[in-house]
Amino acid sequence: MSKLSYLSNPRENPYRYCTITELIQKNAESFPDHEILIHRGADGSREAMTYRELLKEATKLAKFLIYKGIQKGDKIALFGPNTLEWVVGELAIVLAGAVAVHVTISVTDARDLWDIFRQADCKAFLIDPGKGEAFLDAIFQLLALFRRRRPSKDYKDLGSSDSTVLFLREVDGIQGYRNLPEIIKMEDSAVELPVLYPEEEILIFTTSGSTGKPKMVSHSHFDVTNIDLFEKEPTLESLQEKTYNDRPFGWVGGSPVIQISNGLTRVFSDSSLAIKGNNVMSVWDMIKAEKCSKALLMPYCLGDLISMKDSYKDDFMLDVILCGGQIIDNFYTQVVGVYTKNLVVVYGSTEAGFVTMRQPLKVGDTLEIGDIGAPCGGAELKVVDDNGNVIPRENPGELCIRSRMVFKGYFQNEEANKTAFIGNRWFRSGDTAIVTNDGSVVIKGRIKDIISRGTRKIMPDAVEDVVIQMSGLLRVAVVSVPDRRLYEEVCLCFVPDQKSDVTVDDVKAFCEEHFEVRQSADGLGERPTYYLQFDSFPMLATGKPNKRMIKLEAESRIGSLNQ
Repeated sequence: MSKLSYLSNPRENPYRYCTITELIQKNAESFPDHEILIHRGADGSREAMTYRELLKEATKLAKFLIYKGIQKGDKIALFGPNTLEWVVGELAIVLAGAVAVHVTISVTDARDLWDIFRQADCKAFLIDPGKGEAFLDAIFQLLALFRRRRPSKDYKDLGSSDSTVLFLREVDGIQGYRNLPEIIKMEDSAVELPVLYPEEEILIFTTSGSTGKPKMVSHSHFDVTNIDLFEKEPTLESLQEKTYNDRPFGWVGGSPVIQISNGLTRVFSDSSLAIKGNNVMSVWDMIKAEKCSKALLMPYCLGDLISMKDSYKDDFMLDVILCGGQIIDNFYTQVVGVYTKNLVVVYGSTEAGFVTMRQPLKVGDTLEIGDIGAPCGGAELKVVDDNGNVIPRENPGELCIRSRMVFKGYFQNEEANKTAFIGNRWFRSGDTAIVTNDGSVVIKGRIKDIISRGTRKIMPDAVEDVVIQMSGLLRVAVVSVPDRRLYEEVCLCFVPDQKSDVTVDDVKAFCEEHFEVRQSADGLGERPTYYLQFDSFPMLATGKPNKRMIKLEAESRIGSLNQ
């Protein structure tokens, strides 16, 4: 065995050289009436969609997009909460030969949606406003941006009859735009769907950029159809197993086409439900009602379940809970034997997909903090020093990843691509890790200044850029502070201008006005939780705030407040 920090795991099965649409069409032919998607509402409602229904509606919408001028390879933005209609929209984009650009919202004026749309040169925008009015404010802001500016070479005005914007449901108060129910009622079109190939890109996800601006990560049919964690041939028996996963559809860990193409029945709800600490048993009741055998649950959700385990007297238990997104320790193994037979820790990223999986934890097993197990099939891992050289085992360095599933590079961002990889296409994860002598990977933390709140990665610069626009502030600094439930919380520290009388309440009100929470993908967004006023910041010799010292002060002050 090598003494160097390198691990690999050969695939057991050959790669599948096919498209995601081929797999879904095959499943629809074999199991047309199987409910592949089940949406549970917080109000107890249940909506389901069979393979036949999904493929029929998506095909209809895909042909409409082609009829309206969408060509193979065009980018189409997709926005909305977790709904059945959203999945129809995503599959329709792929069937049309286009690329689905997943967008989310963090600021209330929808500029972040518009920036991604324009950067990707999207030719259309599919919008699911969801039920009720939660997303209407963002949509009205977005439509206002479309009417003022258009991301095309001629910069013509965009009228409400323009096919660029299409809604995935009827919306009261928004007239003149095509919607999915209307399109489904149309007569079948003679338009033919394009021929697709495995290497062609189909999905673009956004991830935090080093400057706070989102980076776009593209994945192909081949990437999606060969994820080792999910790849299998569906059978009547396997289709009866249900997996609960409420991750936002626009995030790689929540993308529904990955599961439905592999015949994995997906039960889901709104992502913001579980993030609210008092709703965990509502989520659990959904899981139980659907008789799920597996669930992907975030650490904060496990913590909420653990807090109620002494009063949990039900015999219902999952076969497996999968958990990831942040460093966890042995505390979370308390779900084993109460809520699940096994706990499996997984590790992945938007850029690399699923990378590692730890052997299932059973009753009595112990989890070392940060232990993420060994590589999934087809993955190689190594830990390197600052010069990119592989270091001996048990020594910390940067975790690097290589596999056929790693993305090819950030879309239209050569500057980021220069630092994203080291020799021979090794992707730099940005995580500090060690490879143990017994062949496990243990994550120690992040190299970059990123805040991990409830598995959402938040760039401090992105928050600071918004807050510094408030008048009366001299300096702002966003730092992380520990949080038992969400791992880390966002703390905004500020120094007011000597001539102003800005208070903590003023800054908090400003953030409540400018950062979107309700309409964000996870129900938390990027809005700070803590606000601390400083007379002055400790400074570095470079003239920049000393964030390490600010962070220590913030942790001390918030710790005193919470005692």
